[in-house]
Amino acid sequence: MEIALDLAESGAKTSIVVRSPLHLVTREIWLLGMHLRKFLPLYLVDALALFLCYLKFGDTSKYEIHRPTKGPFYLKANSPVFPVMDVGTFDKIKAREIQVLPSITRINSNSVTFANGKVEYFDAIILATGYRATTKEWLKGDDYLIDDDSMAKQKYPNNWKGKNGLYCAGLGRRGIPGTSEDALKIAKDIYESSCCE
Repeated sequence: MEIALDLAESGAKTSIVVRSPLHLVTREIWLLGMHLRKFLPLYLVDALALFLCYLKFGDTSKYEIHRPTKGPFYLKANSPVFPVMDVGTFDKIKAREIQVLPSITRINSNSVTFANGKVEYFDAIILATGYRATTKEWLKGDDYLIDDDSMAKQKYPNNWKGKNGLYCAGLGRRGIPGTSEDALKIAKDIYESSCCE
């Protein structure tokens, strides 16, 4: 969505493909939710976050952005699905400066056919589809550390430490704060194990 915003702000006629449901949040709503997670149960944090998102964005389904049935914090805790941080793109979508389209079914030269049967013509197509980690393909000898989805196999708070001197930071599905916490634990563990030798 950030690429679409940059293109639209630079004068390009821009469209984005939204293939599956997603949670659109602001940075402020997300940070508030992360703070409240320390004190409130997950379902309450999700309820508050979704209420605040509704106040901010309204019914996003009117613009072909459908929300998942589970809340953003539930998904963060139980899956690799994270919400999308809005940095101004949704205002462009509401103003019809960025068009939201469904999944692509066919690309032929500069024409693109979408799941709803609509055909559009584009000068350029940018694929920003995420990535697939390959850690499991090259990391051998520690089935304890990394799961088949290339995330930490162990659940928080023990997600960071493997065996044979291997560690992972940032793979516990806890975002930047979780990465920072993992890094501190790893540094402490390395320091303590080097002091004892």
